[in-house]
Parts: sequence; structure tokens; C-alpha cells
Amino acid sequence: MNKLIWSFLFVVSCHASAVDYYMVTNDYVRVRDKPNLQGRSLVMLNKGHLVIKLGEEGEWSKIYFLGREEVNGRTEGWMSSQFLAPENSVVNSTLKEKLILADKGAALSCEKVIGNEFIQGCDLQLEYALVKGVGLKNIKVNCSAELVAKTLKGDLIPVPVSQTLDYVVSSPDERFSMNILMKADLSYQLTEVNLEGHRCRVVESL
Repeated sequence: MNKLIWSFLFVVSCHASAVDYYMVTNDYVRVRDKPNLQGRSLVMLNKGHLVIKLGEEGEWSKIYFLGREEVNGRTEGWMSSQFLAPENSVVNSTLKEKLILADKGAALSCEKVIGNEFIQGCDLQLEYALVKGVGLKNIKVNCSAELVAKTLKGDLIPVPVSQTLDYVVSSPDERFSMNILMKADLSYQLTEVNLEGHRCRVVESL
């Protein structure tokens, strides 16, 4: 079963080694242009969306993310900190039992423009399988990954990608795959894109 997700590579004003990844913990959480309730609503994110946390102001966190919600693929704004948790500490309490997705591997391939060495796009394919899925009819799966792009000048750009999708389960040990297609802006002169880490997890089941 394949799913396609479109996202884009854009420059982030932070170094790759100093990035804090966070997950949205509720559905329909607003991202605003200012750190208060009067700020203009830019977009709403759902549970499981991966973001980069850039800073804090009071009870608000400044975040950055890539996703299909924005036409240009890039959004930076403010979210109430109560709806964010460190990515590696998020545990979904709605699951009746611990459901495991077995990692079956990941592959990243990038294509360069003919005539120069700049990357014009990449394809990330994630493979995973459901473990002990007897009795399940539907699951919601979140996959996230961290890519690091290198520019001609040697700058490192962290690129987080994340998506939560619904699947129909036809067998207790069904295998799934997800393709994330990324288009790079040639003005950034990217020479390398590397996969630093990835994971897929069940965040809801029926």
C-alpha cells in the first residue's frame, strides 16, 4: 500500500546539530503569526505532526515545519506550548494495547540537474510492517524523518518531514510503504541530502 506526500526543501535559520524536534499532541491545533490568541491563524496541525522548535516566549513556542498544508511547503509560526511534546517522549494513551510497527528499511534517492551538481529533488521511501495486528480494521500511522541538506557553501540545513495517514488493515502482519517526494529550490544549490533518522508508529487504532 503506497501513499504519496509532497513537501519541499527550504532553508532553516539554525544548524543541524542544534535542532529540537517536537510532536503535536492534539488535533486541530492552530499555528499563529504571533505568540498570543490574537495572532492571525496560519494553519491547523493535527496530532503526530513533526515540527522544529525554534524558541519560546511565555507559554508559546516558535516552530517551523514542512508539509502539504502550505502551497510553498514552508510555515513558521507560534503554537501554544501545551500542545507540544519532545518527539521521543510522545506516547499515545488511546491505544488499547501497544502496537508495534516493524522497521523494514528506508531508502533515499536524489536526482541532480543535468549539467550541474545541484539536487533538484529526492524520493524517500519508508517500509514498515504491523506486528500483532489481529482484530484491527483501521490504523492511523505517523511517519517522520530527519533529512540534512548540504549547500555548495557547506551549510547544513535540517529538513524534518512528517505525515499521519489512515490505513485499512487486511492482515495482522500487513506491510506498508510510504513515499515522500521532495522538490528542492535550485537557488539553494544543494549538493547533498542525507537521511539522519526515521520512524513510523501507530498513533490510533480501531
